Amino acid sequence: MLHSRAARVLQRSGSEAQMQQLRAQHHKRYSMASPTISQVPDFSKYFPTWPVTELAPFINEVMRAYPRNSKYVNQQHYYHNRKVLVERYLQRQPHAVSLKHLAQYYDDSNRLTKQKVIRSGQFAKEELTVRMAHKLRELQDLPFNVVNNFHFVQVYESYYNIFERFRRFPAIRTLEDNERFAELLHQIMSDFNSLNLPHLIMGALESCILDLYPQDAMDRLMSSFLRARISRRLIVEEHLSVTSNYMSGKSENTLVLGDIFQECSAREYLLHAARICENAIRDMFYPDIPLPDFIIDGCADLRFYFLPSQLHYLFGETLRNSYEATVKEAIRRGLPKPDPITVTVVQNPESYLFRISDRGGGIPHPDRTIWSFGKSKLLAQQALDNFHKLPGAQTVSLYDHMYDADARRVAAACKLSNTSLQSMAETNLTKGRYKFDFPRPLVGLLERPFRYKLGIGLAMCKVYAEYWNGDLTVHSIHGHGTDTVLKLGNLMYHTDHLQLDRV
Repeated sequence: MLHSRAARVLQRSGSEAQMQQLRAQHHKRYSMASPTISQVPDFSKYFPTWPVTELAPFINEVMRAYPRNSKYVNQQHYYHNRKVLVERYLQRQPHAVSLKHLAQYYDDSNRLTKQKVIRSGQFAKEELTVRMAHKLRELQDLPFNVVNNFHFVQVYESYYNIFERFRRFPAIRTLEDNERFAELLHQIMSDFNSLNLPHLIMGALESCILDLYPQDAMDRLMSSFLRARISRRLIVEEHLSVTSNYMSGKSENTLVLGDIFQECSAREYLLHAARICENAIRDMFYPDIPLPDFIIDGCADLRFYFLPSQLHYLFGETLRNSYEATVKEAIRRGLPKPDPITVTVVQNPESYLFRISDRGGGIPHPDRTIWSFGKSKLLAQQALDNFHKLPGAQTVSLYDHMYDADARRVAAACKLSNTSLQSMAETNLTKGRYKFDFPRPLVGLLERPFRYKLGIGLAMCKVYAEYWNGDLTVHSIHGHGTDTVLKLGNLMYHTDHLQLDRV
């Protein structure tokens, strides 16, 4: 009996040994073909010059269940997101708002009163909270490998930060409450949240390079986020201006109660944009390079209401392409002086047209490419490389500064945003009529050096033009030149149009 029991033990031991041997052989055969999640993926096809050992720390951070320093994406995020964002705020829809609504606030008069200021604050607080909730949900609905992109993660965390700060702010019932809310808005516009625009664009470019999202879908996503960004900034800036106007004793205005819409001279803004382009061309080539004559014809004395920073960007970005193409074409042909650039201004009751005509040889890329935020992989990589060379645009992570007591120094370090404030003050195109001033990344992108081509200028301009009931079209004859037609809606004609429904 003892011998038979020992035999069974030996038999079982032998079976176990054979099974272990089979497992070892199976692991050896398949472990290289099916790496575990703890192993470092092969990123060499995207970064052929980087050794894997240098990439390992970054990959290890990406594989964490939650970002190391995240205040919102943590173990409680799912419950909080469901109970607060989904069940409380996503059940509400943003309000479509016209410019007349901004000027009246439930009152048919054009006078600025204490009650209107308080109502403006109440509307801004609730409306911005709901709108941020819907954009957060739009990010959450993206594929994980898209929203987990470094730059989109920055945007997601920033949006959740803004959502929570608006949501938790106490009800606005008095002028003192509103003044504290205005200070909160100013802080949000000035701290790490001012980097959302470059992070959005860089996230789109990286997603294109890595084949994370279809190009058409990415273009729709970017257009949606840019339109929503315009609407939110309008609500914020209008309320800050209303608050400042009331505090300074102003009681009435022409278009809306704030001063964010200014009467702009088409000639003055076009000449200013041309000077910026001329200086950039000199910096790009050499100081004495011959420059094209700049001609303004048609309704050259046109004056109209618009947002100064956006008009500055639209004119500057469209002229930038014409100047660069015209000068390069003159060099290619050996001309002593480039052909002129002509802007024809046309006015009608509903809109204004600005046709920029050049003889710069036409556009070498297909029309579809110039309107896309993704572009081909090669062009996207070139644009991304140039983005990384811009001061503060690529290296700043909001996790590094979110808990800093003086978060505004992030914006101070971001020259991309701050240069715009200096230059706009120097040109006297806009005069700060209210005390709340903050970085304007849109203009900062325009004032980058010419050598840093981002490839998204016309796509951005088209979104802004369409937002204001206009359009941007390009008509190019290869080997000859290009006509770029910018159409902007007349804001005084469209005061009843539900302008702020692009959420």
